[in-house]
Amino acid sequence: MQTLFKERLDRTNPVWMSFGPTEQAVDVIESFGHYEAEYAAIRKGVGILHMPWVGLVNMGGSDRLAFLNNLVTHDVKSLTPNQVRRCYLLSKQGRIDADLLVLQQEGNCLLLTDCFASARVADELGRYIFAEDVDLQNITEQWETLGLFGPAAMRVLEAAVGESTLIELAVDTFTQVQLQDTQCLLVRQDMGNTPGVLLLVKANALDAVYGSLIQQVGGIVPDIDQSKDDNPTGPKRDLVGRAIGWSAYNTARIESGVPMFRVDFGPDCLPHETSILKQTVSFTKGCYLGQEVVARMESRGHPKRKLVGIKFDSTDLPIAGSHDQTLGNANIKITVWKAF
Repeated sequence: MQTLFKERLDRTNPVWMSFGPTEQAVDVIESFGHYEAEYAAIRKGVGILHMPWVGLVNMGGSDRLAFLNNLVTHDVKSLTPNQVRRCYLLSKQGRIDADLLVLQQEGNCLLLTDCFASARVADELGRYIFAEDVDLQNITEQWETLGLFGPAAMRVLEAAVGESTLIELAVDTFTQVQLQDTQCLLVRQDMGNTPGVLLLVKANALDAVYGSLIQQVGGIVPDIDQSKDDNPTGPKRDLVGRAIGWSAYNTARIESGVPMFRVDFGPDCLPHETSILKQTVSFTKGCYLGQEVVARMESRGHPKRKLVGIKFDSTDLPIAGSHDQTLGNANIKITVWKAF
């Protein structure tokens, strides 16, 4: 993490947490000490989140899409520039090795996955290159990701960039914008019904770009970190928002029914068990790695287990682990996942 950026965050005395597998964990802000206000920002304005768990793999070469199409669960061969598609990279046993967002550019594509899998994704895909014109590079250390979530997400970006057309950016598309003299990629990825954007930033420009966005909403924690602005009609005066941490983001994500790899489902799961089969799997694209297992599961009609949302009558928190519950006349096994 860039030193200047971490110093900026530390000035507000945030609560830090370790996120990820023990040997690869990254430092993540759990909250800035105002969880309720951070959650409210997502619902009423915009929450700005640093997402250090996002990794990137660059794929170049003229054969890249046809090559990738033979290995992942969704049709990526038909992607046109500035389109985004979600898919899985499976093991031969049909288990999920990686959850990918594929961003198609003119001469290359970017694969967004978690940083704990990016090196393995590059290596695994590289094993299948024979005569194809494809080159792969794990570029996770060169980039950082910021997430903006909430109804005012696009307005904050428009104010920071100085453009008034970003709000028209469609879901599952991306565009290039310039912030603080650096080119960034802006990817529209809503969180359920909540508007959302992933902003890919060069690592050495993270602090400047983050600072520019935070300035639009009055500071990291607006009630104690107001930025000076002599203009009473400045954009931050009518934009409700603040920096947020993992806890507020995770709460809103769960409420929106948006599952996350390694948190809600993991490498021991089959695609049918994730409840997002339509977004991640095509049954008309032809063969790919692990396809026989997926097709067999589809023909059986239902998996043995499935990720679902459950609303509890009690306010007591469930304990991580498994236990049997009787719901109506059905005796089912509920597994409560715990992040790492």
